[in-house]
Amino acid sequence: MVRGEMDVTEQVIYTVAEVHGKDPVELPQLEETISSDALNDLFHRENHPPGTYIAFPYCDVWVLIHSNRTIDVFKEHAATSALEDFPDTVEDLTADEPMAVLHAENDRHTFSKDELETVHEIVEEAEDGKEAWENTLDYAERR
Repeated sequence: MVRGEMDVTEQVIYTVAEVHGKDPVELPQLEETISSDALNDLFHRENHPPGTYIAFPYCDVWVLIHSNRTIDVFKEHAATSALEDFPDTVEDLTADEPMAVLHAENDRHTFSKDELETVHEIVEEAEDGKEAWENTLDYAERR
């Protein structure tokens, strides 16, 4: 399968495996970090909110998914965040601290573990990718 035809979560797994020089099946489940369904719904091939990206830790790297489905991987990620204790490097995280930074409409929103669960529910309840983005951003701005 060509990477452009893969779901964004498959692209993440293959990209991170390539960075680590591993077979994708050797990596832990992405679901332990972030909802695959939510990522696939938000970053659908036909849904490209300009200038939007999400960053989250996975397998000792920061994964950055851009709205055009381009994926970058970094050891460090600098983010302006409402959370004062937002880690600069993945080494500063523990396995029980899933989090994500969403950049959209010139704002950055940081979601901790509990908030990510709410975002996943919001995305799952949406009718389509556009509604998922609208509802996610509405939630981010209200909290």
